[in-house]
Parts: sequence; structure tokens; C-alpha cells
Amino acid sequence: QIVEEDSDSDEAPAAAAPKAKASAPAAATAPAPGFKRMQIVEEDSEDEPVAGQVAAQPPPKATSASEAEPFPEIKVEHSREGVEKAKNQANTLFSQGSVDEAVRWFSKGLWVVEQKKATGVPADLHSILHSNRAFAYVKLKKWAEAEEDCSKALALNEKNTKAKYRRAVARHELGKYEVALQDVESVLKELPDPSSNKEAMELKQKLEQQLKKASPKPVVNGTQ
Repeated sequence: QIVEEDSDSDEAPAAAAPKAKASAPAAATAPAPGFKRMQIVEEDSEDEPVAGQVAAQPPPKATSASEAEPFPEIKVEHSREGVEKAKNQANTLFSQGSVDEAVRWFSKGLWVVEQKKATGVPADLHSILHSNRAFAYVKLKKWAEAEEDCSKALALNEKNTKAKYRRAVARHELGKYEVALQDVESVLKELPDPSSNKEAMELKQKLEQQLKKASPKPVVNGTQ
């Protein structure tokens, strides 16, 4: 969302010069020392502003991207049931290989929730929408978007283990090895049988190897 900064109020116009005596010849009043005329971008008239003139009103703020309805062709009922249906439709599209279309449905469901178009939507459903969209982003190799969605999912439900694992995957691809390792180690601790999750174990080993390569070699007798 782009926040429009309020422009500083214009400086008060300089006080009008006192009227010259009738006997004195008319002379142009020189500007005060150091006075500079403020130029207004896209101002058509070059006349100086007249004292007491009403300033032009700024244009109304445009609707921000977050408030505008995304994908208007996708119809989602503004209710908890509608959000559930959007999630299920997105999951179906994902399983069929239509990953981009799945992202659109997850996004529409999230918009309904986050713009408070529907009430009674539990935090865990909100969290799942983010973590599932993150999985779609992982498939699309949009690592930064995946990391952001996972963080939002975990903020809503810290026990969302899938979101934490997917964030570890995204952070690994982004080169954030230390925090990725923290995520995957946390995932393995939360699993009842860590050895059963082969992918998480392999990711942990990769991250440990990457960190080992990145760490400086110890100095022994002046040599590395």
C-alpha cells in the first residue's frame, strides 16, 4: 500500500508593500533579499498566487492495491464457507498442476478474509491459506513470496509445521542458511518421528554443509 504523504503547507504570502505616496513616482517593488518563488510542478499559470486565493484541492486518494478486489472474475462467497470452498478449489487446481490458477484462488480467499468481507474465519484456516499459497510459490520458485507467506502463516498459527518447513526451503534457496537451519531443526523437533521425514533430514544436512563451507577455516601455525 502506497502511503501518500501530505504536502507541507505553503508558506504564507509575503505582506503587501505599503502604498507609495501619491507624489512619489511609481516604482516596482523589489523582492525581499533571499526570497525565492516556489515552483509547483505541473502548474500551468505563471502568475504569482494572490493573497487569499483558495488553494487547489489535492486529488482524491486512489484505492490502494490491497483494498481493490483482485481477480474479479473469481467469485468467492463472503463467508467462512466461501473461504473454505476457495481453499478447496485452489487445492484441487494445485493437484492438477494448475499452480498459477491455484495461487489466484488462494489469493482471492485471503483477500476476503483480510478485508474482513467474511466473519468467523478461524486463524488456523487463515494460516493454511498462507502456507498453501506459499507451497504454490515454492513450486513456481518464487522464494521471497513463499518466505513472506510462511511468516504470515506462522504469525497466525505458530504450530503450522508445514509453513515452517516451507519457509526453511525458501530461505535455503534465498541463501539464508542460518535461519533456514533454525526452521528445519524446529520442524524436526516437532515431528513425532523425525527420521520419517526424509526431506527435512536431507535439507538439514544440505544447510549444515553450506554453513560449513561459508565459515572461515581455522588458522593453524599461520596457515589456513
